[in-house]
Amino acid sequence: MNCKYLKQKLNHKLECKLNNKMITLNDCKNCKYKEYKCTINPKNCANQQNKTTKNTMIDKKIKSKSNKLAKLEKNRFSLFSDNKDECMFCDNTTDLTWHEIFRGKNRANSMKYGLCLRMCWKCHERWQEDKSFNDYWHKLGQQRFMQYYHKTKEEFREIFKRNFL
Repeated sequence: MNCKYLKQKLNHKLECKLNNKMITLNDCKNCKYKEYKCTINPKNCANQQNKTTKNTMIDKKIKSKSNKLAKLEKNRFSLFSDNKDECMFCDNTTDLTWHEIFRGKNRANSMKYGLCLRMCWKCHERWQEDKSFNDYWHKLGQQRFMQYYHKTKEEFREIFKRNFL
């Protein structure tokens, strides 16, 4: 609940600060005096506070990307191709995106070391979850990384936490 009068006490019981009584969550949901907290834009608060349906509650602010991640995404490059203007697989020049070879916790490392592929959205959707495609590019990515940065398998494993060869 985002009612500005709802307060949770240390003993995990709920209190309505409007009438200073202990209440249940259902009491708060059905309260005719409920006012929502303004978390985004105080100018729009007056319009938002009188609305009591769940569908009109103020959306919580979405966490923005860290500056470090935004910088990595902006400066992406590929060790596999110099052409950033067309898909590596179908030569399409529209709706291009980047595919990081190592995803999840290694996504930032993929961007940092150039282990990215330039793809159109169709190819990206087609190949993103394909196990044989990913296994092939994991091996090729490790080989290219070790060749380009003059690193050993152990050094690759220290960075990416796994050996694919």
